[in-house]
Amino acid sequence: MLSKNQHIEYFWFKGNGKDLLNWSNTSEEKLKKEIPAELFHQVDDAVDELVKEWIAEKSFGNIMAYLHGKGEYDLLPKSFKDFHSKNSKVPDWVDFKLIESGTYLSQRAGLNALLTLRNFSLLGGYFFSNLTKPLVETGALEKGATLRLFYTLGFWVNVSRSDAESQTLRLNSCMQVRLVHSASRLMIKKKNPSWDYENLGEPINYADMIATYTAFTVYLLYGLNKLKFKFSKEEEDGIFHLWKYVTWLLGIPLDVIPNNRLETLSFFYNWSLRQNTGDIDSARLANALIEENTAAKLLKSDFIKRNMGYIHKSIAHYFLDDQILELLQIPTVKFQFIIPAAMKFKNLISANSEKQRMQGDIDQRSILEDYRKANEN
Repeated sequence: MLSKNQHIEYFWFKGNGKDLLNWSNTSEEKLKKEIPAELFHQVDDAVDELVKEWIAEKSFGNIMAYLHGKGEYDLLPKSFKDFHSKNSKVPDWVDFKLIESGTYLSQRAGLNALLTLRNFSLLGGYFFSNLTKPLVETGALEKGATLRLFYTLGFWVNVSRSDAESQTLRLNSCMQVRLVHSASRLMIKKKNPSWDYENLGEPINYADMIATYTAFTVYLLYGLNKLKFKFSKEEEDGIFHLWKYVTWLLGIPLDVIPNNRLETLSFFYNWSLRQNTGDIDSARLANALIEENTAAKLLKSDFIKRNMGYIHKSIAHYFLDDQILELLQIPTVKFQFIIPAAMKFKNLISANSEKQRMQGDIDQRSILEDYRKANEN
């Protein structure tokens, strides 16, 4: 059995990390830059205090309802109104033209983006077991993968749209997640006084949140490229700027958020050196995800609907390296490269167009609706 250091070494010299380095035309040596150790112990303290106050005065539920588009603003506490107003002010560094490029690619990528985010970004993230610990502590396994996917997909869709209401939706969605992070952290610290702060840092700390930014930027872009989905330099820059703004709205200090592919990879590389790798919790979360097979109504074939698990496993095997597949206990499937090959062929002959963006947006919203209905049943 390999040690923790050997697992990380394999990742960067032979596995998915090496793939990311090759795609970015860089090397491990160029990425070495020490991360301030305090980032693993820094959290959203100010919002934690607000959440304690709102929970104590029983206004937290009303606040969350408002952020989901329900409830009356006038009935909410002044402390929340001040918090909301402060975050509604757009900083001078935000470039909405770049954000529009990022949202355009997010939508245009359609099902390519969703399959990449699910079976590469999210599933591959379980390799780093430190990230799974807060999920396990907050009952993610018991709540089920379907609900987790609904919330994650809903957040991603909400922050990556470009219609007239997009900025309000983006702000409120980030505030929802920010408050949930604080409530979860408070619950973990109360529920588990033996939390391993030395090895894991604070629950949902700044360093881990910045590492998660990697999933929505570098992992997504690399995955689209591997599926032969074409995108421009402006669209790539737009993805990074969009998620820089989103990450800032989630409470991360601006000066530690990466700006581009190399900065993100550098942070991710140095963050990974401190991580524990796949354990039993990681494998349980991974298998719950890989076996989740909510059918998409936009897929016309009943045969395909009945075999969603086959599709997800095929994409996972196409993206993930052998070490991750083994540690997460992802089952093999026959003829696993048929689905990726079909997607690549379609992407090679597809043209970048407004029609493609519109269809991608429709497809993504349709999948989100499928998950909404699945969680109502």
